[in-house]
Amino acid sequence: MTLTSRPHASHLREAPAVADLFLGFFRRDLLAFYPQSTLELDADPVAEANPAAGPEFRLIECDDRPVGVELFGLRYEFKPRDGSEFNASDSRMVRAIGSVLNLRYQNLFQISHSKRMELFRGGSEDHYVAAYVDPGAYSPTSGRLSRVASTILTLRTAALSTYENRRVSTGALLLGASDNAHPVPTDALPYGVELTSLKSIHKLCDGKRTLFLIDHEGRLAEIIDVERWAAGIPDGPGPEVPCARAYAAHARATRASGDVCVVLSPNQEIKLFAGGAQVFSFAHGRWRILDPSAKFAAWRAAVGHPQLARSLFQAALDLAEGRQGGLFVVVDRPLDAIGRLLSPDDLVATDSVGPPPAIMPGDPLAKRALHYLARGRVATDLDPAVLEALAAIDGALVTDRSGRLLAFGAILRHDSSAFPGIIPAEGARTTAALVASRFGPVLKVSEDGVVSCYLRGARAWDL
Repeated sequence: MTLTSRPHASHLREAPAVADLFLGFFRRDLLAFYPQSTLELDADPVAEANPAAGPEFRLIECDDRPVGVELFGLRYEFKPRDGSEFNASDSRMVRAIGSVLNLRYQNLFQISHSKRMELFRGGSEDHYVAAYVDPGAYSPTSGRLSRVASTILTLRTAALSTYENRRVSTGALLLGASDNAHPVPTDALPYGVELTSLKSIHKLCDGKRTLFLIDHEGRLAEIIDVERWAAGIPDGPGPEVPCARAYAAHARATRASGDVCVVLSPNQEIKLFAGGAQVFSFAHGRWRILDPSAKFAAWRAAVGHPQLARSLFQAALDLAEGRQGGLFVVVDRPLDAIGRLLSPDDLVATDSVGPPPAIMPGDPLAKRALHYLARGRVATDLDPAVLEALAAIDGALVTDRSGRLLAFGAILRHDSSAFPGIIPAEGARTTAALVASRFGPVLKVSEDGVVSCYLRGARAWDL
């Protein structure tokens, strides 16, 4: 028997069950990107449920931020648990999740739509990320494959391989729609999972210095030096968003023409760059939407000194890329912090007692002998590598609002019992960050590559 058609959802007796299953997928995947949020049925419904009509996903926005969604005729309220607000980037992410699931539903249950089996190839989250940066590939009328989703799947497959007893790192730059002048050889191969079976291909591109160039039809057109390619990209609109120095060229390469860069790093993290910034990261088994532009803007506003904010933010990103922990504290009033947060012995300006008579292993005061290296220095005047070296020492790097270095390698006093409202965290660095944020804005770098901002005794964001 030849199956020539599929039943429409309205003909299914189990339509309500299918709708419940679809809604469960939507809720699960939405909360995977926004775990500190809720999706609840609107207490005042505007219509009756209609599971047989299909999801008919619609995003409800207010001032370019998501406030709710409509599914199967019902309205659901979407909001953060902490009372904050979403932004335009969050709207784009919610719309991407809804469009992918909506398209999958149509291809399963509606005869009028052609089958697109690639929608069910790879992880659902990969398609959500692809729909975020290339929404056109997931419109109901589109019949083209998503090059972004295909590239992510290729890098996932490459991550399972080794070459010369080393884990593979690689990457690709996908040319945007407006960049159609690049010549492509007539015998160019399609870039996809099948190419990963060629072991030698892993030697051609390391993802950091070199990238594969992918044309509009998904063909492997060329191998490029990313630094040289990025040098020819003109400045885009708006300020440049800080990025880890190792991948600054990758971010810059996507500032024009709608190009997208996807990289498998030596840390086996998948990074996705678009619009001149790293917008997604896949690590520890999950995708995270980064939105570095909004988070840097919040950090810069909290610090109040644009150059100092950029210097510390950049150093934190570089430490995270190197998987080194660190803690940056910008205190509002140094005199209030001394004795309560900072020990006087940790201040680099304190030289009246002089260095210890002998540098003995284990002596907590022995590091005073190195304080002269940072005495009188300003964070914004230091070379980036020097600032990172000071911040990488166990303890915290502390400055005042002008950027003057107060301490490095400082062991902060974080008796949370002296600060009502602060709940001790699992890690000492996190607890120290929570307490220190009572004295000024804080950046915490975890050894798993996550940068967190703490303001006024609470975590403001993770990057």
